[in-house]
Amino acid sequence: MDDIVAVRVDLQDGACRYFLTWGRIPGAIDEQQLERLVMAAATRFSLGGEPVSAHVCVSLQEAADEPYFFESFFKMCQRPIPYGPGYKKWAADILERLHAGKELHYLGRREARNSLQD
Repeated sequence: MDDIVAVRVDLQDGACRYFLTWGRIPGAIDEQQLERLVMAAATRFSLGGEPVSAHVCVSLQEAADEPYFFESFFKMCQRPIPYGPGYKKWAADILERLHAGKELHYLGRREARNSLQD
C-alpha cells in the first residue's frame, strides 16, 4: 500500500465516490482496516446516496477524474511524512484522527461538477 491512497466507496444505487487518505497508517498490509474506517465516516459526507462498501484502489489513477482530486492531493503533499524519529508519533496522531473520521479528503461528485459547467 502506498503513503497516499484512493478509497472507492460504492453506493447502493451503483454509483461510487472517492476519498484520498493516508495508506499505511491503520495497517501496512491489511487494507480492510482502512476500508472499515472510511465506511464508518462515509455517512458524514454528502455522497448523494447510501454507502454500502469501501475498497482501497490499486492506484490513485482510478480517482484522478474526480472534481477535487488535485486539490486534495496537493494539500496532502504539503504535509510531508516525517521519516525517522518523528514517524511513530505522527502515525499515532493520524490514526487517532482517522478513527475520528478525519484525514479523509472527499473528492466530490462528478455530476455536481458537470452541472456547474453547463
